[in-house]
Amino acid sequence: MRCSTYAKNNTGSLSAPLPSFRAFGACRAFRTCKVKGITLVELTITLCILGILTGMAAPSFNNFLQNQASTAAVNQLIGSVHFTRHAAITLHNTVTLCPASNSNRFVCGRRNHWQYGALAFLDTNNSGSVDNNETVIKRFPALQVGSATYWRSFRNRSFLQINARGLTNWQNGNILYCPPGDDPQYARQIIINVAARVRLARDTNRDGVVEDARGRPISCPER
Repeated sequence: MRCSTYAKNNTGSLSAPLPSFRAFGACRAFRTCKVKGITLVELTITLCILGILTGMAAPSFNNFLQNQASTAAVNQLIGSVHFTRHAAITLHNTVTLCPASNSNRFVCGRRNHWQYGALAFLDTNNSGSVDNNETVIKRFPALQVGSATYWRSFRNRSFLQINARGLTNWQNGNILYCPPGDDPQYARQIIINVAARVRLARDTNRDGVVEDARGRPISCPER
């Protein structure tokens, strides 16, 4: 904004402009102002550039969100195993971790139903299922909608059982997490040894897909 102040002489006409040191505020006499803005062409160019930058950033942001969802899912699976092992040692009893049923999340479900949540309970009779006199210690929430899980272990049980010494019931194995869409880039796997220690499968060759315990790239089965 440009402002010029004009003073009046004795005859009532305007004299030469006097310098003004106030860019804003009232002028004592007359004031002329010029406001500079942007043209329609400049606005259109700016919006076009903004649209291009947004389009370039969208795929990266989508990859970030999918990676975060997969990381959250496997962290919950790892945390559930850690919790079960700690509970078994602390309570000096066998504690079983089982997938929840898709129809009733208060009972154990099928082997590959970990995406519906999980239950950790005192398994006093080592049956692998929640009986009437057994206490459910903790219920874990469901994973991302549309995801799938695949549990493979020695002895081929649908559950993971850990005794008072913190050891599995000879059930070393792995849980494969597959995201919605089954893109192997966002698939994850946790590996459990006989001592109930858990590790996360890594992408050792940096091809974007993690490898299993045998060094093979993981893939999601057809549903």
